[in-house]
Amino acid sequence: MWSVFKFVLFDFRKYFLVGLFLTFSSMIRGEVIIEPTPDGGIQPRLTLDNEGHVHLLYFKKRINRPSSREGNLYYRQYDDEAGRFGIPIRVSSSAFSMQTFSIARASLAVTDDGRVHAMWYYPKSSEMIYSRSNPQRTVFEEQRSMVTNYQEGIDAGGDIAATGTRVAIVWGAGDLTAEHKRTIFARSSFDSGENFSEELSISNPDLGACACCSLAADYLAADDLIVAYRSAIDGIGRHMQLLTLESKNNEISNASYGALHDKQEWEASFCPLSTNDISKDNEGQHWLVFETESRIMELNLTTQNKVAAVGDPFIETRQKNPAVAINKDGERLIAWGEAISHARGGRLNMRLFDQASRSLDVESMREINIPDYSFPATVALPTGDFLVLY
Repeated sequence: MWSVFKFVLFDFRKYFLVGLFLTFSSMIRGEVIIEPTPDGGIQPRLTLDNEGHVHLLYFKKRINRPSSREGNLYYRQYDDEAGRFGIPIRVSSSAFSMQTFSIARASLAVTDDGRVHAMWYYPKSSEMIYSRSNPQRTVFEEQRSMVTNYQEGIDAGGDIAATGTRVAIVWGAGDLTAEHKRTIFARSSFDSGENFSEELSISNPDLGACACCSLAADYLAADDLIVAYRSAIDGIGRHMQLLTLESKNNEISNASYGALHDKQEWEASFCPLSTNDISKDNEGQHWLVFETESRIMELNLTTQNKVAAVGDPFIETRQKNPAVAINKDGERLIAWGEAISHARGGRLNMRLFDQASRSLDVESMREINIPDYSFPATVALPTGDFLVLY
């Protein structure tokens, strides 16, 4: 009888402790660490490689010319054990004048061989520039100008995406006075950026392409490249378009568009000067954050069945330049700037959601002003915490 009682008591304790652990574990969430961009830099871009390591790209003005907008792009890798970024490595081969708009931001991606790939915009010559690191990420190659045939009207940043040994660079171009005729272009590499295909028009020309809005691109799978860009239908239909392409056999083909939800639609006769961002969770689902009618929206790109507003502004002003990160527990952090112009960084705002899209409090949130011409970036650290740079 006593042995049976001991078994029941032990069993009760076991399940009580398991339940207690589950209760407390469900309350645990990633800490949000908010820091300025290292080295006095601005316009940070953060990304993860396939092993979960964090990589940073940013712009820094030249020290000997503080009043100038000239500077260089720099790369740093995050040291997980030390909890800080490593030494800076210059990416751009020569100094250039930073475009004052946040839409002209640089972008980065990492292939499985360890190389970091960077793409940025030269405003004076309307060029898209590319460089890649060696596999050890200790030096970057001499930069290359990537657009020759479709250079007219390049006026905002493109994006770069990578998976395996594949790299894609994507940009918008065409007559700036005829946005309804502008299109999206791409070049692809299947050998980690050693060689790239010819320039290819990939979007539906009937949709146009907003002249001054940057775009976002990522690989949904090994063969599927998605591009989220703002159209310019009849010069006013500035909707968030989701273009998926097949990328295999050394070419890009079979373009298709996702459904257009109400919260992706934005009719405006002006260019919104907007940016967007894509991040992937541990289950392989991709999330897009973008702007519609001055409010930040989020969309699960894998299902494409729901678009939701992220959160209210501090005051009735425009929300701009969103960034999204997802940690190992499926929590999503979305950060953006509350801004009133294309150059002003505004006040940092953010929302944290659990895996079920329930809003969580951000305990470390405080009043922070983003430097002018900059914007926030966020990434999930291996610990499950979030890092936000501005």
